[in-house]
Amino acid sequence: MFRLIKKTKKIVIVIAIIFVLFPFKKSYAQGFSWSGMIELSFRDRIEKGKSGEYETKTDQKTFQQRYFLNLNGPIFDPRIAIFSIGTTFTHTWEDLNDANSRTKDYGYNIATTFFPQRYFPLTLYTNRFVSDTDSSIFASRKTTTTGYGLRWPLMLRSLPTIRLLMEQTETVSDDPQQGKDERKREASLELNKVTSASVFFARYRYENLLEKIGNSTSDLHGADMNYGSQLTNILHLRTFGSYYTTGAKDGTDSDISLKDNVDTGVGLYFHPAVYLDLTTDYNFYYTFDETYPAGERLRTLSRRHLSSTSLYYHPDPRLDARLGYYYGKTISTTDIDNHQTTFNILGKPITGLNLMGNASYLYSKSSSEVYYSKSKTQNYGTGFSYTLPFRNITFNTGYRFDYGILSIDPGDDGHNTNHSAGAGIAYNLNVVLITTDYQFSSRRESRADIEDRDEHRYKLGLASYYIRGLAVTASFEYDNLMQRKNDEPWTKNELIIIDTKLDYNIWRGLFFSGGYSHYDFSNPASNDTETVYTEGRMVFFPLSNLFATVKIREEWNWYSLNANKNTLLGEARLDYRIRKLLLSAEYSYSLETQGSMETTKNMVFFRVTRTF
Repeated sequence: MFRLIKKTKKIVIVIAIIFVLFPFKKSYAQGFSWSGMIELSFRDRIEKGKSGEYETKTDQKTFQQRYFLNLNGPIFDPRIAIFSIGTTFTHTWEDLNDANSRTKDYGYNIATTFFPQRYFPLTLYTNRFVSDTDSSIFASRKTTTTGYGLRWPLMLRSLPTIRLLMEQTETVSDDPQQGKDERKREASLELNKVTSASVFFARYRYENLLEKIGNSTSDLHGADMNYGSQLTNILHLRTFGSYYTTGAKDGTDSDISLKDNVDTGVGLYFHPAVYLDLTTDYNFYYTFDETYPAGERLRTLSRRHLSSTSLYYHPDPRLDARLGYYYGKTISTTDIDNHQTTFNILGKPITGLNLMGNASYLYSKSSSEVYYSKSKTQNYGTGFSYTLPFRNITFNTGYRFDYGILSIDPGDDGHNTNHSAGAGIAYNLNVVLITTDYQFSSRRESRADIEDRDEHRYKLGLASYYIRGLAVTASFEYDNLMQRKNDEPWTKNELIIIDTKLDYNIWRGLFFSGGYSHYDFSNPASNDTETVYTEGRMVFFPLSNLFATVKIREEWNWYSLNANKNTLLGEARLDYRIRKLLLSAEYSYSLETQGSMETTKNMVFFRVTRTF
């Protein structure tokens, strides 16, 4: 009780400070600017569960206060130096089933930039953040992170832009489960040059991590580069390269690991004519990994080659064709070779009609000391789609055929065929849209472990616009699926879906909604579902700066395999703004009953926010 009175006094004092500071911002000197925020929030959540004689209760209360303040301004003269100082503080009290915990997160950041209006501004900064948790259940823990560094760009017109970054952070934690005392140093040097015909970027990066408790350390050195250029009006070049090396060891030097990575690539884009594009590229990746666990040397090498060539032909908007070749090779403990050729074509002879065709060939081989496999795959496809609008009716149809051949060594060779077709009509009656749709798909497989399938899907839909405040959507769907393997008899699965919803704007911000849905499966192992819901909600503005919402919803669910469920939900929210002061309140209640189980949830939430 004493702690509650003490917290209440603190809340009253802070709220008084908010109103005292309300008009003060403009009284500061014009050369300085500052911003800040004060936020107080309280949440009370109670959840009760009951099943027969067994009862559970969860009571969680959370109070949080957050403060933020940032100040910016010049030092003597804004041309000489400017500074920025920011601080933040968050204090959270939590009471969960009479188990108390307290968390304080606070810190600051300070930055100063010298010669900010020149081409060589230098920024020095430091920061420190602390997270302190005290709990009646768990052991207390505190984590402190301190950092400082500099940023120095050099921006000369005739030379590449140079950016230097140096930073060191130290983290100390007394968490009994994960003690941490480490130091991290980072540095990078960047070069960047952009012209009308080229882009160049290069960077060197260094990182050192020292774990003081285990006396382990790791280092990283790396460099990467990207370059793109328009060599001529029809030829573009792209290239990149990077090299990174890392090393780590423990305090006794008994566990050492080394790793090198090299990535490089080059690409060309050739555009000789308006209707022709040619793209080709080659990339190479190299990884060297060496470890010495307990003095034993383990070494792994990996090399990967990737290349591709693509030709795009589009003589006019009615025809697009693309031919591509892709190659990949990996040399490691398992060698992998991949070759793929693809061809795609799309024609539009008349408005609304699309003719499609494709072909592809894929060769893949994997081999190691104990494993070998090889596969060849061919796929061919063709099809069309057609859309015909006529006044307020739109008709669409389409068909596609695919044929594939698969050869696996060792394994099972085979082929497959796929058919898919569909047709639909959309009828717009200004106030209502009626849609009908039919889809069919069929698959036949020669391999024994893949099943054949035939599926028919019929759908009828209706959607209305708001007519005197009323909007309605309804749909009916019937699915018929046939499945089998080899010469087994066909198995049939049917599904019927009915879904209806309505929304009625009774008056201004007052709405009433309702709905019904039904899922009926022919398979007795599937769970049939029937759902009915009703909902009322109101959105209103009693005052120009007051916003309120109220919602009540009840839902009934009936299941063929589970116990029926009933859910009652109520929500209310209020937001009130006075200039930069925002008051928010929210309450929610839910009651869920399923069989002998009953769950009740109550939640109350308040928040006060003041920005400056």
